[in-house]
Amino acid sequence: MSSSSGSTDFSFLFRKSSKELYSEKFYDAMEMESDDLHKYNDKCNEILVRGPNVRVIPICKKYLRFLDTSKSWSGLFSVYDVSLLLNYWIYEKLIGIYGDKNSSYITFGFSALQLIWGYYDSKREHDPYYKKCKPDLNIVNHEDWENRKKLYDFYVDFDKLFGSGSTYDSVCKEYYRKIKEMISVCTYFKGKCLTSGTYSCPDNFNKCEEKNLEIELKKLPCHVTINGGRDSSSEVSSSYKPPDPEEPPQDSADGLAAESNTQLYSVNSGIGTKVTNSVLGAAPVLLSATMLYKVLIYFVNIYHYSTDM
Repeated sequence: MSSSSGSTDFSFLFRKSSKELYSEKFYDAMEMESDDLHKYNDKCNEILVRGPNVRVIPICKKYLRFLDTSKSWSGLFSVYDVSLLLNYWIYEKLIGIYGDKNSSYITFGFSALQLIWGYYDSKREHDPYYKKCKPDLNIVNHEDWENRKKLYDFYVDFDKLFGSGSTYDSVCKEYYRKIKEMISVCTYFKGKCLTSGTYSCPDNFNKCEEKNLEIELKKLPCHVTINGGRDSSSEVSSSYKPPDPEEPPQDSADGLAAESNTQLYSVNSGIGTKVTNSVLGAAPVLLSATMLYKVLIYFVNIYHYSTDM
């Protein structure tokens, strides 16, 4: 699928992505190759950056492809700031090339892309959408940019994480891990944002306070599985151990029968009394009601056998 300009439409790349979360689908679509990237050769092959430009050229081409074909995304700006996702993508790519310590190289890279943006299509220079997609280092250049990026991605994916995570077992564990990771990120920003000072708190910090993440994790269906089959209720039940089953009194009954047999063979008179006393005396300790019944029948049979002889 192509746009009117002959470039692969970004919405097609977005739908093509196998990722589930919106932020991940966006970054994945930005990374995709397409046969039409060559049309940006004349704009990007000579981009001026510090050091060799060979690794910056693909960034330039994919940025222009987005700029050229993603107008249909303009409606999303009322919900999500897609330009922030775009700038985080550029920023992370440049850090991957220069490292996060070479700030001047990164600044130069953003400036080079801004220059290309300014001359790429001067007729669209005042288009709100076009202006929104201008490379802007200032909105992502923070010492804690990684946590800020995680927080913004969390903001974009918020409904998907909690909605699909509660519904689909296939993604529950992955989303559980992502939500759990955000606990430390939100703790970090609470420490920064809820204290007086000059710290510039992210606009979407409110997502950290919208839900108690630790409580929400326990609601996910895979919570018990991930935690080794235990949760607060299972830990209580697992601490209870039923009493050991009563040992079967087979040995005691055998001994008792042997003792009674000796009495039966030595003295026939009064045998009923001896059997009854020997069995009933031990029964409360050794025998269950069923076993007692069986032993009594056993001795009664022996008694009848001995008296018939």
